[in-house]
Amino acid sequence: MNRIFMRIVSVNFSFLSMFMVLFSSLLMSGCSSTLKIHSDFIPAGSLRLAQVVAIGKRADIVTQFKETYDAMIASGIKDSDIVDGSVVVARIYCCGGITAKSSTERVNDLWLYVPQGLDVALGDIVEVKSGRSPKDGDAGVSNTVTRIAEKHGTADSKCWWDPKNDRLWARILYCSWMPDEGWVKYEGFYQTWYKPVPGPDNR
Repeated sequence: MNRIFMRIVSVNFSFLSMFMVLFSSLLMSGCSSTLKIHSDFIPAGSLRLAQVVAIGKRADIVTQFKETYDAMIASGIKDSDIVDGSVVVARIYCCGGITAKSSTERVNDLWLYVPQGLDVALGDIVEVKSGRSPKDGDAGVSNTVTRIAEKHGTADSKCWWDPKNDRLWARILYCSWMPDEGWVKYEGFYQTWYKPVPGPDNR
């Protein structure tokens, strides 16, 4: 009986977690035209982790996602720096949901700019400097990959989706080195581990 009760609690917690994140995401998207290359809920300039799930090609970015392309150019990224692999889609939550389309990992995925010189592959966990939407007449700042925190398939992995329970939705990335390196947990509707910007963000 206790085992059945705990399973019910786990499922209900999973549903509640996903619903809270999904609801707040839909609320934000309904009130804003924020592009996914700009969007994030942690303070601009802070660092976060995300897992790469798709890698873009230049031809698609320039034609099918021209609004994103224009935003990147306006923010100071050169056209010559937008090549195959310079834009990726990454998930910040795992895994599952009522449907694949409405899952937290799909609804809350981020688009990231990858500077040349970083060999990012599917499944890699990357560190990202969080961007922001345009403000005060500027062009905004793109979410930008700063380094590969862990390659996909690393044998001695230090990162995992937390909690370690495959029945739960809306799990967040955590790495064992985070507390020692000044990362903290962001609480609220959204949850994640992030490294705060050391001072006022004046970008």
